[in-house]
Amino acid sequence: MLSFGHRGAMGYAPENTVLSVQKAIELGADWVEIDVYLVNRQLMVIHDDTLDRTTNGKGSLFDFTFEQLREFDAGEGERIPILSEIIQATKEKVGLNIELKGEHTAKAVYEVLSDLSNEHKKQVLISSFKMSELQSMSKLDESINIGVLAGDSINEAFAWAQKLKASSVHFSKRKVTQALVNQAHSTGLKLYVYTVNELAELRRMKILGVDAVFSNYPDRVLSV
Repeated sequence: MLSFGHRGAMGYAPENTVLSVQKAIELGADWVEIDVYLVNRQLMVIHDDTLDRTTNGKGSLFDFTFEQLREFDAGEGERIPILSEIIQATKEKVGLNIELKGEHTAKAVYEVLSDLSNEHKKQVLISSFKMSELQSMSKLDESINIGVLAGDSINEAFAWAQKLKASSVHFSKRKVTQALVNQAHSTGLKLYVYTVNELAELRRMKILGVDAVFSNYPDRVLSV
């Protein structure tokens, strides 16, 4: 069972920062998951479309210039990274799962990834709850790994995964059963589960045969 560091290693360091990503790598994560919004033509690595929860700023991301956004403290003196900085931090060390959060992110991410070697792109996974963004990415690059983030409907998630030729489907831990794991595997999909932090839950996921879990504490995944 693979370990995905959720927003880096957010149990130990400020989420979605270079520091958090470096911590996940240090702890032995197989992959690191981050979130991106396209803001003023820059791919900002942040989970929310507002600054309030994760920085010392307030208000919408879209009310500030890129230079202003870079002035905010994202925790422990870290600034909000851009995607290229995270790619640099993870390159040849760990897989990178980029979750497309906002509108029009697919094309911008594709342009950044186009500079990477084919070998490096194999270590990138694009996921989203926004099927329109995943469709755009799939059309731009059919070879890119796609992960469908499931909403309320299990059947809809599998239908989209088939349509997009996804490599994985991602479900909340609340939805995971043996039948769900079997359904994914029978259709050639890997099943990834979010967000699993407690050891008892991690053990349950491993027994069920889940392929990977997202955790705020990626080292705990390795301990089971």
